[in-house]
Amino acid sequence: MYGIQAINANNGWAMALAGSLIVMCGLSVLSFIISQLHKVVEFMEKRNVDGNAGDISGQPAEHDQETGLDHDLSNLNQSFSHYRTLTTKLGDVFPLQELFTLFREKDFPHPHLTIRSLREEGFLIPADDGRFAWKN
Repeated sequence: MYGIQAINANNGWAMALAGSLIVMCGLSVLSFIISQLHKVVEFMEKRNVDGNAGDISGQPAEHDQETGLDHDLSNLNQSFSHYRTLTTKLGDVFPLQELFTLFREKDFPHPHLTIRSLREEGFLIPADDGRFAWKN
């Protein structure tokens, strides 16, 4: 027996329908998980160093109490002296990882973006062995 007769005799239509439904349900669940993944990533980024969950309200800290710095990347010329003063304990030449860690400890929003902007504007100058220094 071949063709449509074999499909009818061995319950092929039901198996094809069940397989299609299983695939569609799996893809729907996968697309839902991917659509909500940004919330998981946001939660993981907001974790404190000690492992406790931090504030996940999504509102960036607008003002740093210690330096009086408004976190505004649109005017780096104004913020440069505050960043430089904050990093005096790192020394004259420092790796970017230490700068990133310091920015995370001070709860600066988007430390990667801040460091990239400082490098692009010429405030961070490459030194020897992958280390950086502030421009004079």
